[in-house]
Amino acid sequence: MTTAINPYMLPNPTSTQDTSLITEMCPFSGEPMRVLTRQQKEQELEQAKRVRQRNVELFSSSPLYQARAAKDPNFWSKWNSGIVNM
Repeated sequence: MTTAINPYMLPNPTSTQDTSLITEMCPFSGEPMRVLTRQQKEQELEQAKRVRQRNVELFSSSPLYQARAAKDPNFWSKWNSGIVNM
């Protein structure tokens, strides 16, 4: 008895790309929102990092945000300016 092997299920040893997928789930419904490759997720995180750095440059001179950042060391990493596609 022979077993059929699905070539799509086997890893490609010559491939240098990571083909694993990341599924982001909705925190409210538990349903999948979107599926990303690892490279897409890394690019998204890098973009978020650049936006956070830009927010600090733009808003850290404000006494209001200085006071909030003094109270919470993670303030800038959690804060969202509401500016789309910054």
